Amino acid sequence: MVGGSGSQGAAFAENIASRGATTVISYANQDARAKQTLAALERCGVQAEAVRSDARSSAEVDALFEGVVARHGRLDIVVHTPGAVIKKPLVDFTDEDFDHLINLNTRSAFNTLRAAARHIADGGRCVVLSTTLTSVMTGPYGLYSGSKAAVERMVLAAAKELGSRGVTVNAVAPGPIDNSFYRAAETPESIEAARHHSPRNRVGRAEDVVPVVSWLISDEAGWVSGQTIRVNGAMF
Repeated sequence: MVGGSGSQGAAFAENIASRGATTVISYANQDARAKQTLAALERCGVQAEAVRSDARSSAEVDALFEGVVARHGRLDIVVHTPGAVIKKPLVDFTDEDFDHLINLNTRSAFNTLRAAARHIADGGRCVVLSTTLTSVMTGPYGLYSGSKAAVERMVLAAAKELGSRGVTVNAVAPGPIDNSFYRAAETPESIEAARHHSPRNRVGRAEDVVPVVSWLISDEAGWVSGQTIRVNGAMF
């Protein structure tokens, strides 16, 4: 689990651990939150680890994957969750803004997919988080959605390259999810507007997305690969 200490990542990790799988999460910072997630995983009665690793660094991601295989013998499931959003028109973006989004959204996914291709076992499962906003490529989310659109194309390429080994690679693209990441990027007014835009009169929750990831990493989803599954309650 690359980036498994955040709200969605932790929920995915706990679901995997609840199924009896050895579960390793990585995190770039926020040690306290990683320890909290690790404790929740251990309560599932499985072997679990939290490894400090920056997904933007190819060397650190390679070391993470090599270490997991060395310690546990094999790697069957990879889930990638890191991401960032900056909400502003393209004309207002700085070079630093661009580097931040591309490194955290796109480069981290590339590092993960490449390492997964090298280390995942035959028949493995790989899921990468994208965003529903790739279908809304204008306005203040333009660069954010562009950085995630590139991820979806890499997912398709990896699915084709790894298909002969029985490995599936898919993207899950949630709409707005009510968590600290979303609330930090939005104003109270925009959050309220998103709620009213939803046919269900709310934004998503982590528990809305967990079952989709859970299914994609299961044996039952073995013929589903190279897809982007949009999980947004018909908001977009």
